[in-house]
Amino acid sequence: MQKVSLDFETYSEADIKKWGAWGYACHPSTEVICMAYAIGESAPVLWLPGEALPEFIREPGGFTLHAWNSFFEWGIWHHVQGWPETDMNQWHDTAALAAALALPRALGECGAALGISQDKQKDRRGKYLIQRLCKPNRGKRIQDTKLLQELYDYCLQDVIAEREIAAQLRPLNRTERQVWELDQKINIRGVHVDMGAVDHALIMIDQTTQKLNEEVAQITNRHLTNVSQRQRVMDYISHDLGYPLMKFDKVTLGEVLKDDALPDTARRLIEIRQQLGKTSTAKYSALKELVTNDQRAHGLLMYHGASTGRWSGRHFQPQNLPRPAFKNTDVCIELFQYQDAPLLDVIYNDAMEALSSCLRGMICAPKGKRLMVSDYSAIEARVLAWLAGQQDVLEVFQHHGLIYEHTASRLYGIPLEQVTEEARFIGKVATLALGYQGGARAFQGMAQVYGVEIDTDLADRIKNDWRKANRNIVQFWWNIEKAAIQATKNPNVCFHYRLIHFRTMNHYLFCRLPSGRLLAYYQPRIIEGDFKAEQLSFMGSNSVTRKWERQKTYGGKLVENITQAVARDLMAEAMLRVEAAGYEIVLSVHDELIAEASNGFGSVEEFQHLMCQLPDWAKGLPLKSQGFECQRYRK
Repeated sequence: MQKVSLDFETYSEADIKKWGAWGYACHPSTEVICMAYAIGESAPVLWLPGEALPEFIREPGGFTLHAWNSFFEWGIWHHVQGWPETDMNQWHDTAALAAALALPRALGECGAALGISQDKQKDRRGKYLIQRLCKPNRGKRIQDTKLLQELYDYCLQDVIAEREIAAQLRPLNRTERQVWELDQKINIRGVHVDMGAVDHALIMIDQTTQKLNEEVAQITNRHLTNVSQRQRVMDYISHDLGYPLMKFDKVTLGEVLKDDALPDTARRLIEIRQQLGKTSTAKYSALKELVTNDQRAHGLLMYHGASTGRWSGRHFQPQNLPRPAFKNTDVCIELFQYQDAPLLDVIYNDAMEALSSCLRGMICAPKGKRLMVSDYSAIEARVLAWLAGQQDVLEVFQHHGLIYEHTASRLYGIPLEQVTEEARFIGKVATLALGYQGGARAFQGMAQVYGVEIDTDLADRIKNDWRKANRNIVQFWWNIEKAAIQATKNPNVCFHYRLIHFRTMNHYLFCRLPSGRLLAYYQPRIIEGDFKAEQLSFMGSNSVTRKWERQKTYGGKLVENITQAVARDLMAEAMLRVEAAGYEIVLSVHDELIAEASNGFGSVEEFQHLMCQLPDWAKGLPLKSQGFECQRYRK
């Protein structure tokens, strides 16, 4: 098959950030301005609407199609242009290949990270051209001949940049290629959304917002009319009410509300701010923009969104939905039809909290189908024990599965049946906080998540006791770090510990997982760490600033990467089995899988069985899942 690299430049009144690539392509105003393409290594060619179609469009069966973030190009090809159908196995996403090597997902940033010469990098003027020519400018479309010629050149340059980057990347292995194709299929399928309930929720959000804004105006004598402008609210509380407020973030406001000296008016303003500031309720608006005429939201998953290979969410962010404040959200959703926010206030005490709690339920099964939902149980703790050979923990998971109680019994030196609720809580926090070389601070931080303060000396003592009880896991940290450092210092030589292998070659430190998939650390280097010890560093995206810069890592962090990557591989292979069995996957959320099944087809038991079948490479791993079927997605 001949390779074609292609890139579209388009115009639309739709905001692609709100509508998503699918909705953007389906919008009636979307049209192609130009397409650049290159066959093989030949020079790129510009195609304009109205010109004769190249052979790879007329008869695409003999070609493979390569693009950066190819889901966009796929949508334009099929929805905007209506060109001949293509099979997903013809498409190749260069951005996915970059992500699999933990490189930046933006074309220009990836080119810069790889050190591609400036003339072959993505044209930085492109952002300006897109702002001027690819969307309305003050309500009007600009068609400037000179700028259009620049946009054509920019489009051609994108093909050159994509092709140059692709030449430096590795293809996905056979299994990963299947996983990527399934990911695209899931994004094309989309997830069904109850848009009637979404519309009713938006009405009630408006009702609540109006009511609370009126209260703000009343209690401040109209000095404020809302709490959306944080600096004005801070100034009012600090100057007019005499309570100094230096920050306005969620954590600070939570602490301030505990202060008995806080004036009543200030307290109420902060409470209103918290009610109206819920990002979760904004997701209703996101769904309204995202869902297309088929009542489905498409393109919600990003393949290899994390460096470990795990999926991340897009647009509506299904990976980041709030936990409900109450059970049986279906009952609350039934009340949406009355469009009565005060009713929710009466029944649930806070209309906004109730609406936030019901977000998951907007995802639902279409008529004639139901949702199958199954979640791996304590997957990271199971994988970590299996990787490290922590036999006592493996036996717990193979039998009763009471890992928090087991941890507590080891920490306190008492039989399992004597573990109290308080001791179990300590066991839970220790299990969640200490497995990746976390110290006393990590233990305290995890306890605070559950609203419990732990003394530093106690946290340090628990950390030490946990490490004594889990010596194989501790040894795993040290030996994984040692193997990674040795591989970095000795290129092209393999170093391993248990099932994990490291080798440095072609500017990457590769970590081969039990599945055979590779984790990548770009431009590894040994630097001087604490106490003048050797420490591994590499180039990567800062998780906070998103800047591409040198990162430091250590044994526990490497083990966290490996553990999460193995858990992801188990999920990915389960997805292939589940889809092949006839269940139509619509979402993967962390360690949970959601699929649609026609009424009368399949069962929860079969669904869970498919998820828990062990690949040959995971022999002995005590995998377990918990599942249910429903009409509306829930926790």
